[in-house]
Amino acid sequence: MDSNVIRARLDELRQLDAGCTVFGASSHGYKLNAPSAEVEIEDFERDYRVLLPDDYRSFLTQCGNGGAGPFYGLFPIRFYDGAGGPLERWTQGDGILGSLQEPFPHNESWNLADERLEPPDTFPSDAEEDKWHEELDEEYWSPLVANGCFPIAHQGCAYRSVLVVTGPEHGHVWTDARAGQQGIFPEKVCGKSRCTFAEWYENWLLESLRKLQK
Repeated sequence: MDSNVIRARLDELRQLDAGCTVFGASSHGYKLNAPSAEVEIEDFERDYRVLLPDDYRSFLTQCGNGGAGPFYGLFPIRFYDGAGGPLERWTQGDGILGSLQEPFPHNESWNLADERLEPPDTFPSDAEEDKWHEELDEEYWSPLVANGCFPIAHQGCAYRSVLVVTGPEHGHVWTDARAGQQGIFPEKVCGKSRCTFAEWYENWLLESLRKLQK
C-alpha cells in the first residue's frame, strides 16, 4: 500500500466531503491516527504468536494505527468498540474473539441452521425459555467460532469487520454479523470472493470518491 496515495485520497475526501456525508465519515473525519512504531507491531506479534499480513502491517506503520476507513473507521490495533461504547482492549476467548494463534475455522460463509436460531413457538416455562437462549448464546458466541481473527472495524449494529491472521484465510477480511444472527462471511469487493486488507481499504477509498464526484 502506497502511504502517499492513501493520504492524498484522504485529503481529497476531506475536501469533497466537508460535511462528512459518506456513511461513517462523521466518526473519523477522514483522519488517520499516528502510525505505530515497529516495536509495537513486533510486541503484538510476539504476545499473540502470529504474523500480521504484510499490507496491514505496512498500513499500521506507514499510514496510521486506526482512524479513517470503511464504515465507522479502523480500530487501533488491540482495541475495538466493546459494547458499542468507548474503545476498549479486546480479550481473547470472550466470544467476540477466540484464540489468535488457532486457525480461523471457516473457508466459506458460516451460520447456525435456521431451525437452531429460531426459538420454539412456546416454552413450558420462563426458566426453559431462559435456558434455550443461554444455550444458543453459548453455542453461537463460542470462542471456537472466532479463532484466528480480530476486529478491525465497526460496521454498525454490532457487526464488525475482522482480519484473519492464522490459517488458510490469513490476510483476508471477513464480516462477523452474529449480532444480527447473520453468521460470519467473507468480505467481497470488485467481484472477488475474497479480499485482502489492502483491497478492502482501497476499495473504500475509491468508492467513497466515486460517490462524491457524481
